[in-house]
Order: sequence, then C-alpha cells, then structure tokens
Amino acid sequence: MNTIEIRGIKWFFKDEGLIGFLRGFSPEEGVKRGHFVFEHAGKKIFIKYFKEKGLYGLVRNRVSPRGKKEFQLAGKLISLSIPTPEPLGYGISDAGSYVIQEWIDGDTFVSLYEGSGQKAALLLRLADFLNELKLHHIRHNDLHLNNIVAHKDRLYLVDLHKMKIKGVFSLSDEISNLAHAITMVYQNLNEEEKRAFFQQYGERAIRKPLEAELKRLRHRWILKKMERAFDDTSTMTKDGNYVYIAGFEGYGKGTLCSVIKEDKKVKIERHGDHVRKIYRNKRRLNKAWKNHVALTYLNLRVVPQAFFVKRPSLTEKGFIAMEDLAGRGEELDRYLDREYDRFGMHERRIFIDTFSAFFVHAIKQWIIHGDVKACNVFVLRNGGFILLDVEDIVFTEMDMESLKRMLTQLNTTVPKRISTGDRIRFFLKLSIPLKMKNKTLFREVVAGSLKSKIVYEGVSGLSVEQW
Repeated sequence: MNTIEIRGIKWFFKDEGLIGFLRGFSPEEGVKRGHFVFEHAGKKIFIKYFKEKGLYGLVRNRVSPRGKKEFQLAGKLISLSIPTPEPLGYGISDAGSYVIQEWIDGDTFVSLYEGSGQKAALLLRLADFLNELKLHHIRHNDLHLNNIVAHKDRLYLVDLHKMKIKGVFSLSDEISNLAHAITMVYQNLNEEEKRAFFQQYGERAIRKPLEAELKRLRHRWILKKMERAFDDTSTMTKDGNYVYIAGFEGYGKGTLCSVIKEDKKVKIERHGDHVRKIYRNKRRLNKAWKNHVALTYLNLRVVPQAFFVKRPSLTEKGFIAMEDLAGRGEELDRYLDREYDRFGMHERRIFIDTFSAFFVHAIKQWIIHGDVKACNVFVLRNGGFILLDVEDIVFTEMDMESLKRMLTQLNTTVPKRISTGDRIRFFLKLSIPLKMKNKTLFREVVAGSLKSKIVYEGVSGLSVEQW
C-alpha cells in the first residue's frame, strides 16, 4: 500500500496514479457532498466520506475507521468471489474517513425491479444471491435493495462497513439478511411469487419467522422516520420553525383567498398556491406531519402532497401547507351523489374495482385510516383516490375489528341508493385479498350499519337517510 498525507487526510491506496487526483481533492467538498465520482485511468472511481459525530464517532474513528473497514471487507468479498466494487484505498482524518472504490455504473436492485417487466425472474436472482451470502456466512446488517447494484447480469453488494463474515451463521443471521433485503417489495408480492422465492432460496420453513421479523422491521423503520420528522435529513430541510419536504422549499407562498373550514380542531385556509391546515392542537399537528413524512419515505401517493410544516410558537398556531385539490375532483360522498345514477353496470364495476384496489394496496402497506367516512376520501377526476385528514392515519396491520369499523363507516356515509349488489361487490373485492373471515365480517358490518342512520354531504348539502 502507498501512503501520503494531504491537507489533514492520511491516504492509503494501491495505485500510485491516484496521487495526482488526491492532491487536488477538497476535503470540504467531500464533507458537503458525502460522495462523488471521478474519472481515472479510463474508468470511474468512487470516493465515499464517513463523517463522525460525537464522542462515540470520535472513538470509532480512532479504533476502526469506517472507510478502512469498508476497504478491508471489500477485499475479503472479492477473495470469496462475491461481486463488490473493487477497493482501491481509504483515507483517515480527524473528522471521519474515506473509502476509494471502483464505480459500478448500474442500477440499484429496487429501481431495476420497479421498472422491470420481469419481476419474477429478478426475485429468483435475488434468492440465489442471498443464498450465496448464506453459503459464505456473510451478514450485511443493512441489506436493503438499494445496497444491491445490478450491472451486466451480475448483482454487486455495496455499503459494507456494517458487514460481518461470521464463523457460525445462525438462523438470526440468515433472517436478518432476508428481512432487510425483501422488506421493500414483500408486501406487494402475491402468494405464487412468495412460494417461488422461497422455493428458489431452498428454505421454505424460514417463511414464518421471516414474516414475523418483517413486521418488526417495518414498524421500527416507520417509527425511526417519524422520530426524525422535524430534523434536517436527506428528505427534509429545516429552516427555523419551518421544515420542508426536500424539493418543495419554494412552494406554499400564496396569499390568503378564503377559509374552507373552521371548527374546534382545525382551520383550513385556501391560499393562492396551496391549502393551509392550521391545527389548534399541537399533538395533532405533530401526528399529521409525522404521517406525511413517513409516507414520503415510503414513496406512497395516498394523501395530499405536503410542502412544509410551520411549528407553533407562543403567539401562532402551527400549520401544514399542502397542495390544493380544488378542481381536481371531489369527496366520495359528493361524487357518488352526483355520478352514481349516470353510471352503467360496467362503469360501476370498474369504479368499485379500482376503489377497492386502492384500499387493498394501502392496507397491505400498513396504512390504516381511523376515520374512513366518505368525506375523507377524495376522488380524483383523472383516476385515483386520496385520503384526507392525514392525522387519523396509523401505520399498523389491519385486523378484523379495524376493517369492520372502516366498512361500517363507509357503508353509512354514502347515499342509500347505492345498490346492495354494489356494496357487496366492494366488500368482497376488499376482504378476499386481505384473507378475512368473510361471513363473520359481513354479518357484523351489516349489523353495525343498521344501528346507524346514513349521513353524508351530497350535492345539495347534508343528507340524513334511514335504511
């Protein structure tokens, strides 16, 4: 290994040809960007910076710098014939460490998977790759699908600094790799795809403990994202009492046009380029913003796009600025009151099927709305649906009681003239994919619905009907 110290960074590297570049490398740029790519000897080179914070980070940087660790682990993987970017060197400074690697010009597995028409084949490749890691006792500890890169029909393992090559590979190690790897796609797999994956992996019995771990990981992941909802992160930008969703810093500047709604919980204002939801209760504001942030991380478009939150002060209430849906559709109860009688049988079936599919997808992503009245579902004119009152969302598995409550709320907040056949079709299209006990659930929804009047906001205003 060659060594050289330049501007407070001690570099260790294989190729002397790197010296010229390292002399021109700016540590400040590395700190700001975290990583970057440059050309060297006809190929791309990647430098990643590990910034250390606090006492723990200072000690870790002295004892086991992450840049050095990644360099060493990459060398071990290559010796085991596990594809990973070639390690070229590392650097150590007082504030952190660097690793120099070959740049793999490929796609992350998740982006390739989401954009592919051959998802089944990709799942089998993933199963084989995970089996190879098991064979060599490799526990990655952060094996999400962005840390697997596909290039020229090969899968490369990246981001290695948490990885361990273990003498004994336990069931816990195996489940850790599997759970981290497939948590991003598992909930959207059908039963046939799941069976094929485990058959290819060669260990069908592991499915049950794996699914338990997937639930635990998802719950923990969502909680972590919500805990950082008011911090400066890669997804949010903090500016005083304001926290912006990254990319929306210039939105929500319009002046007040009108007040849409005002009650003891919220005041909703329409501004020139956004809707402003002002919360009288700080707890509800925090809950709503945390939900917006979690859904942003999940990349799920099921609620209005939030631009920013303004935290409350001693003199002002807090609010969330979000997109204005005016002119793009209307609430479900109004929509059905206006359009239902115009629909033919085919149009009704298409609407019911797309509406139920929207809820099935949301529920499988652990998005449960605690107040699913028809007025809290917005029907987009160009297709699709949006859930309103984001503060009422919880991230958990759907159970029988919650589904019964949801179906009863919907059943009693749409016009009475919605036919029994259409109501049953929606019930079946929703409950069958969720594998609920249909007969029991149906009886309880009917009984619960008959205890209430039908109350909805129609085209002509509030309507109250008897069954």
